[in-house]
Order: sequence, then C-alpha cells, then structure tokens
Amino acid sequence: MKKILTIIFVLLLGLTPINTFALESTVESRTIEYLGDGIYVETTIESPNISTYATNTITKTKTNRYKNSKGTVLYTVSVTGTFKYTGSSSTCTSATVNATTSINDWKVISKSASKSGNKATGKATVKQYIEGKVVQTKYPSVTLTCSATGVLS
Repeated sequence: MKKILTIIFVLLLGLTPINTFALESTVESRTIEYLGDGIYVETTIESPNISTYATNTITKTKTNRYKNSKGTVLYTVSVTGTFKYTGSSSTCTSATVNATTSINDWKVISKSASKSGNKATGKATVKQYIEGKVVQTKYPSVTLTCSATGVLS
C-alpha cells in the first residue's frame, strides 16, 4: 500500500505544472552606460513574480535607473512586456510602463507604453524643479526586445 501511495504521489507531482517564476524578481542581466555630466544609466532585465504556464510565452521587465555621480537614483523607467515566440518569430502581446522619481526635485509628468512587433517600449517625461522653476526636462525610454527563440534584450 505504501508503494502505491508513493507512486501516485510521484505521478501527481510529475503532472503538476511548475511555476516558471520565483516569488521575487530575479535579475538576469545588468549593464551600465555613462551619459556624461556625471549621469549614468543602469539597465537591468528581470523576471517579475508573475506565474505563467503558457508555453512559448515569456514575461520580463527591463528597467533603466538614471543615477548621479554619487550613485543616487534620480528617476526610473521600466517596461514589462509579454511575448509569444515560435522559434521563427516573436510578437509582443502586452506592454506596461512604470516611471518613478527618487529625489524630491524630480517629478514624472507623463508616461506611456506601446508594443510593436517584437518590442515593448516604455517612455516618460520627467522634469527637475528648483525653487518651483523647471531647470531640466528629460525624456527617458526603455525598449524590451524578444528574439524568435524567446531571448530578451
């Protein structure tokens, strides 16, 4: 009887779908690009904590964190894209954007997400205010691209 229960348990375990994402986001890649004037952008691609059991479907988040020379994050733009891929092509099925600021004198004015072909793009407009006056306006954007085999960049 114990062998039968063990076999049934193993069979049931083998048929249970496995969550393809961890409970927390997992950073898969990180790059840094210096933009000049002491500003640089740190770009990461990560798997968000979203469960999916669909085959040939992948969801990832690409984030650009704009930092000053001290390493303080000024503003952040992220795009989360869901893609279907076949091995010969890929298509973005949804795109969402998130934009935030970390310093009081920077404000997010607008943000938008779009999808086109195998790309998901997030855009924002951020402004820096000093004594109530706009001193800088930036238009950060981030694009997540899916290859035909499901590799994101």
